[in-house]
Amino acid sequence: MPRPPARPPGEKSTREQILDVALELFTDVGYEKTSLREIAERMGFSKAALYYHFASKDDILMALHMRLHELGQEGFDQFESGEVDPAEWPAVFDKIISRMFEHRTLFMLHVRNHASFEKLHEKGHEQQHVDLEERLRQILADDRVPLPFRVRLACAFGAVMAGMLMSSDIFSDVATDDLSTILQGAVRDLISPAAVPSPA
Repeated sequence: MPRPPARPPGEKSTREQILDVALELFTDVGYEKTSLREIAERMGFSKAALYYHFASKDDILMALHMRLHELGQEGFDQFESGEVDPAEWPAVFDKIISRMFEHRTLFMLHVRNHASFEKLHEKGHEQQHVDLEERLRQILADDRVPLPFRVRLACAFGAVMAGMLMSSDIFSDVATDDLSTILQGAVRDLISPAAVPSPA
């Protein structure tokens, strides 16, 4: 199988460039309506060269889905690596939300191609979902943190995901910076220490 053209130093890998092009096409045109030939033509090389990196269109979609997993892992890393101090949570969520909005198109992709993602299955992928869920459970089960804070933390995680998935498409005409600021404010309302009532 022929290798694709070599990239100039400092550029993204060809694989990542393919994913970026596919992300744009799948989001704007739709996964089902986008062909591998269109992706290859946008990249400026043959369909055969595309197969050097991905065996199928489903493989490309799965790789884009894994980018979302990576964002989730990054968010959990910040909670697990820092001190257990609810006073720091608002600042951590600010960073997480900003990072996620940098990839707003990725969330839009998932919303607009929900049916295609539902059909997609790969052996071992379910375990990655389980791993993310287990990490969240461990964070929420940390009894060093008072229960009211942990409940609000659970709500905050839910608000971030719901806010990202809904705002990415429903509010697609609203500036990313504006949406990011609004979501950060909503999450702060949930987890700010001042918002948690003192035990009776």
